[in-house]
Formats: sequence, structure tokens, C-alpha cells
Amino acid sequence: MIKVLYYYYYLFYTKVLQVNQPHETVIFTLSFTLSILISGIVNYILANLISYVLGKYEMFGIFILIMIIFYFKLYRKDKVIIIVKEQPKFFNNHILSIILTILFLLLSIFVLLWEPIYLKKLL
Repeated sequence: MIKVLYYYYYLFYTKVLQVNQPHETVIFTLSFTLSILISGIVNYILANLISYVLGKYEMFGIFILIMIIFYFKLYRKDKVIIIVKEQPKFFNNHILSIILTILFLLLSIFVLLWEPIYLKKLL
């Protein structure tokens, strides 16, 4: 799943925005969107179990940890070039892969916007 998301983020940053360093930008944005989801899930579980939410430094730490993992797993081992050459897709369907990538991004934005409101009501 990460390979497909990486590939379609890469396509976005090379064909639509045309940034100078697309691999670094993709690792940063993919890490950020994934860290939003992970922080949201952790916050929801902690709020329900022990009435505690993560602070800004803990959420930033999750983001940095994910970015370091992606850096060492993908970028440093040159797997990003292999991913781009493979052109991975969900179920070998280009349209479905685009739709699921957009849904992943929208889910991350939804969690980013609605999580504080929900947690405030929960606590």
C-alpha cells in the first residue's frame, strides 16, 4: 500500500506541481499524512481508555519517527527508483489507485480537522 501511495504522490509532484526534488517531497508529505492518521488513532484510543491525548511534541515525534523510517527504508536504499519503475497499482487498476490515494489524503485531512473537536467533546 505504501508503494502505491508513494508512486501516486510521486506522479502528483512530478506531473502536476513539478517540484525540484520530488522524492524528498513525497517522503515528507507521505510521512505527514500517515502521521496524522496514526496520531488520530492513538489519540482516540488514549482518550477512550485513560482520558489522555497526545501533546504537540509527541505528535511531532511520531511524524519524525515515520519520516526517519521512510528515509532509511525507501530513500537510502534507493527503493524509490524501483517503486517508480514498477508503477504499482491497487488491483492493477490505475483509476482505482488514484481514487484510493485521494481517499487516503481526504481521510487524513478529515482526521486533522475533526479529531480535536471530537476529542474535546469526548474529554
